[in-house]
Amino acid sequence: MSRYSHLIAVVAFVFTMILAAGLSSSTHPSYSDQVPVDTVPFYPDGTYDQSVPKPNDYLAHPIGEWPLRYNELVDYIEALAAGSDRVIVEKHGKTYEGRDLYAIIIGLPEYIADIETIREKTARLASANLNSSVELDALLADLPATAWMGYGIHGDEVSGVDGAVQLAYQLAAGTDSATMHLLRNVVVIIDPTQNPDGRERYMSMLLTYRSHVPNYDREAQQHGGVWPWGRGNHYLFDMNRDWVVVTQPETEGRLSTLLKWNPQLMVDGHEMGSSDNFLFSPPRQPVNYNTPQSVFKWWEVVSRDQAQAFDKRGWPYYVKEWHEHWYPGYGSSWLTFSGGIGVLYEQAGVDGSMVRQPNGYVLTYHEAVNHQFTSSLANLHTLANNRTEILRDYYNTRRDIIRQGEKSGLTYLFAPIKDDLKMNRFIESLLKQGIKVEKATADFTVRGVRDIMLNEHASQKFPAGTYIVRTSQIQGGLAKAILEFDPHLKLDFLKEERRELEKYDETRMYEVSAWSVPVAYNLDAYETTTMFSVATEPVTAIEPKVGKLYNPDAQFGFVIDMVGERTYLMLNKLFGKELVIYASEKRFTVEGRSFNAGALVVRKRGNVENLPAILEKMAAEIGLDIYGVNTGLATEGSYLGAPTFRLLIGPKVALLTGMPLDFSDFGAIWYAIDRELAIPHSLIQLSELAWHDLAKFNVIVIPSAWGQALGHYMGKEGASALAKWVEDGGTLICTGNAAIWAADSSNNLSQVRLKCDMLDKLGEYKELTDREIRAEAPTVDTMALWHPDKVAPLESKDEKQPPASKEELKKIDEWQRRFFPRGTILRVDLDTEDWLAFGMTKSVPAIVYTRSALMAGEDVKTVGRFSVDETKLRLSGLLWPEARQRWAGTAYLTREYKGGGQIIMFLGTPNLRAYFQGTRQMLANAILYGPGMGSWSGGPYEQKD
Repeated sequence: MSRYSHLIAVVAFVFTMILAAGLSSSTHPSYSDQVPVDTVPFYPDGTYDQSVPKPNDYLAHPIGEWPLRYNELVDYIEALAAGSDRVIVEKHGKTYEGRDLYAIIIGLPEYIADIETIREKTARLASANLNSSVELDALLADLPATAWMGYGIHGDEVSGVDGAVQLAYQLAAGTDSATMHLLRNVVVIIDPTQNPDGRERYMSMLLTYRSHVPNYDREAQQHGGVWPWGRGNHYLFDMNRDWVVVTQPETEGRLSTLLKWNPQLMVDGHEMGSSDNFLFSPPRQPVNYNTPQSVFKWWEVVSRDQAQAFDKRGWPYYVKEWHEHWYPGYGSSWLTFSGGIGVLYEQAGVDGSMVRQPNGYVLTYHEAVNHQFTSSLANLHTLANNRTEILRDYYNTRRDIIRQGEKSGLTYLFAPIKDDLKMNRFIESLLKQGIKVEKATADFTVRGVRDIMLNEHASQKFPAGTYIVRTSQIQGGLAKAILEFDPHLKLDFLKEERRELEKYDETRMYEVSAWSVPVAYNLDAYETTTMFSVATEPVTAIEPKVGKLYNPDAQFGFVIDMVGERTYLMLNKLFGKELVIYASEKRFTVEGRSFNAGALVVRKRGNVENLPAILEKMAAEIGLDIYGVNTGLATEGSYLGAPTFRLLIGPKVALLTGMPLDFSDFGAIWYAIDRELAIPHSLIQLSELAWHDLAKFNVIVIPSAWGQALGHYMGKEGASALAKWVEDGGTLICTGNAAIWAADSSNNLSQVRLKCDMLDKLGEYKELTDREIRAEAPTVDTMALWHPDKVAPLESKDEKQPPASKEELKKIDEWQRRFFPRGTILRVDLDTEDWLAFGMTKSVPAIVYTRSALMAGEDVKTVGRFSVDETKLRLSGLLWPEARQRWAGTAYLTREYKGGGQIIMFLGTPNLRAYFQGTRQMLANAILYGPGMGSWSGGPYEQKD
């Protein structure tokens, strides 16, 4: 930068500061006729190839004046690729709303002309499998480093996308020495908008509320949208939590690009609250243990260079503070586990115009964009200036990951399960992240394994078809980070966290403390460090399964087993054909074949004549076998005409939406209903519940809500309408805070109660719980039964200590609530004889993030209860002893009758981020089986005598 250019920049910056100071003295809280204009140039001393298309020639507003729209972005990057020999554009996916996802690849013309060779050389480096150090040196001599720059993964964080366009232009057209130095050393891949659906939704809101009169009140509607804003994609997923579970197409597209190009630097540009300034890496503790040491080294270098770039402009910034690196599913985390440098930006958001910050400074959108652009250039220059050393560290780190895996022997094993569609979904998520998976071709035995319930097994037999993931691979660090069942936080951080909780009732945890993907899926999964031998084959794709109809000419009817996901898909299809379907409450055996509780029976009597043809087509499409039977006579269990085979009723579903519902929980449930299960449904605004004809529906789902405002938004009329609908025969499903709202005694809806309201009756609840546990495995004293004269009489109980007062119990409870589980995976024990647990194992992992615990009395069926045994309650994550005591034995999943209907309540979010497949299965049971299984036996709404 020349001295003259630097002076211009400083003068412009000072002018902006003076103007901001003048505005801060304004008497009006949100307006001044003096509109601040940030004149600080993006690149003060830049020289450019004038033949390259300029952004402002293609955008409705100059960069930094107003956020660009998706169509403007596409028009410009296509023009840039056509007008510059430094640029090529690739598509790597499509969103649910049909928008293409792009990667802009930028490099010197000679690099672009031979880009495939550079990609192949980078892949050789990334393989960590070169023959010698001489070969490595030769490869590093002329290989450019690769950077992936991603922006706008949260659609309502808008400045990064505009900064990405300015960056693309700078790299495509810049001719100054600094830019050319950068391009000689780096190939840059820009993902300009990772979430175009969310951005376009939010941009429409900003445009709707944009006023002619300038406004800089950061709390005004002009600087925000309305529920559900634009953070999530079409199904409102927070895609910066989707990296390690890969449920959304945008994530799959990004990962395909990253695995294709193997970048050494990965930047993820975000925004935060408008009263802040700018945060970047490195993070503070806790940092995931699978982060290689080389990443820590380069975080410091990147941070130093980025700070220098901001110091030149006088811009404030900070690092660490609230930004931690424990959860592995962030964009700034994913690459680090395989040796790349992940960098996070958090820019104070201004939503396209300007805001007055608490210190009086007026932050413009232009400056926000400039921060993103300047940071990106600073990071790229760090990569360019240290190209050889970073490439060498990248290679060595990836080689070390393989060696560490070989040394530890750490391996994960996933035994086949009936719910193969769930298993397929899980394995595909690993393959999409480049994790190598093998499949055993023979039976084998492994010594010394641990399962997801943390049970140790001295020896475990595994069948052929077991999936195997070894950490002795390039993605071994990533595999361990997302698969390990129970990583423990370090003592230093635990002391810090404990101090924060005890002193301030605050936490240092930014995210959930547990996330293990196989635990969330509730797989038959194991981890071991014992060496074993078995013949395997590599898994590169999941082959689709084709089901078959056996005995299509059966006399009695057809049976479909309960296997999980495929059964749900089949049941929904059968409902669509308006067939008469029964479900078995219990296991049964007919014609030598056993079927699980929840199996479907479609009798020929009462159904259409072409029933076999319909079922044959469904079996093939869904991949589920259907068995024709000639008799209803069961050799085990009930006969097929018994009352234990319940007539099912097709669900007519309403999913509530709108404020103050948690759009993430809403989105995950919506995704399950709409995309995964394909159940017809209506979305209804919570605040308009009282004015809807609820009689059209037999299932209403209320997702979790923020805070305690659900009742306020629903209103008394809405709550009354909902209660009457339940009493008339509806199935109400509440999750998370919606369940907590329903349990509030002031609502008079559910008989479930909040533990904090029932402290003086905990003894009664404990007695009921103990009785339920004894009923599962009762003991019979035959001597006492048949020969009471020979048994000593029962002794009277010892006198107990007087119970604590209600005030004392309240103080204890308040203290325990302070240590509530924050995204901790707990063990839930199920009553597997209940229809809500169809297809489930005896225990299931559930994630919990709440201060509230639920208690259920005798008139409520507790289908899922947190383990009574405190030593078995915690499966993964942080659970303080106080929380262990408070939540042990409390209710997770309840079901109760109310009039002719029923209320089903989940304490947590059963379908969190669409990968907690274990608890999600009970949600599917509630929706698909609920209207039939939860009704009185005489009919859908007919009460028993």
